[in-house]
Amino acid sequence: MNRTPHNDPALASDRSPIPVNYVRNLVELAREAGLDPSRLLADAGLSEPQVYSAEPALRFDQFRRVMASARELSGDPAIALSLGQQLTVTAHGLLGYAAISSRDLGDALQLLERYFRTRTRLCLPRLDVDEPWVRFALMESYDLGEIRRPYLEVVTAALVAGLRYLLGDRFQGAVLTLPYASPDYAGRYQELLGMTVRFGADTAVLSFPATLLREALPMADASSRQMAAQRCEEELQRLEADQDWASRVRARLMQAEGALPSLEQLATGFHLTSRTLRRYLAALGVSYRYLLEEVRMARAVRYLQANLTVQQVAQKLGYAEPSNFTRAFRRWTGRPPSDYLGNL
Repeated sequence: MNRTPHNDPALASDRSPIPVNYVRNLVELAREAGLDPSRLLADAGLSEPQVYSAEPALRFDQFRRVMASARELSGDPAIALSLGQQLTVTAHGLLGYAAISSRDLGDALQLLERYFRTRTRLCLPRLDVDEPWVRFALMESYDLGEIRRPYLEVVTAALVAGLRYLLGDRFQGAVLTLPYASPDYAGRYQELLGMTVRFGADTAVLSFPATLLREALPMADASSRQMAAQRCEEELQRLEADQDWASRVRARLMQAEGALPSLEQLATGFHLTSRTLRRYLAALGVSYRYLLEEVRMARAVRYLQANLTVQQVAQKLGYAEPSNFTRAFRRWTGRPPSDYLGNL
């Protein structure tokens, strides 16, 4: 079978679950807006018992269908931003509790960077401090297709809401950049988030003054933070133990900025030999080269949707000639890169 990142059906199911309480928040938001929650869930192929059961997570596709149904029934294209605002720190369970109990904002963000994947692995965070600014970037782990913009709206709005919850009026001077063209309702971002929002970037990034990292949190409690962080670590270890080696390699590649790591560099990071890592991947029917091409394709689509030129995308992905990139892109997708320019 000719497997390419574009035609591999396994990719559709290889996405981390979404915490069910996020869907519950969306249902409550729809109820407050006068929508019928049962119809919202029925359109998504779900029932209230499924959403309000003890089951901790829903499949990505279920979340996607709920989001699409909510946007259609409400007629509000910015409903994902409203949902994200409702997801304050306390909506994230133990991770939120650990953040609230942290010494200062810098401590809370380090916890968030490490344990973010216990809530979703559809994007992975990278915290960079480059005085006088801090950049909290969200590196997309998959090509999310039609759910990309609302998903990033939920995550970035929830991030902003969480930082405001922790710092209150002290959270000032932030700028949000987003990796897609300005939508028709761009004014709602400024209205709902209360900050400067820019579009057309390579990656979703929340930037703010580095001085905020040293702002003490009012509910800091060292013993509570330690307990919650330990529970988060246990959850992370369980998740990673259940994750196959292809998913682990893919996640590391997606998190990388600049040049993508080689097989040997990845193996060293996993405390393995390159031969062992290659054998683990072969047992799953994939290779490092296949995963590398998959990540390159996802990045290429993202860059093209942000309206970078084909030449710029080729340079970012390490192709010496744009024509080589164009041939590779046609092999991945069956279409030329120009078909994806600004295509959201």
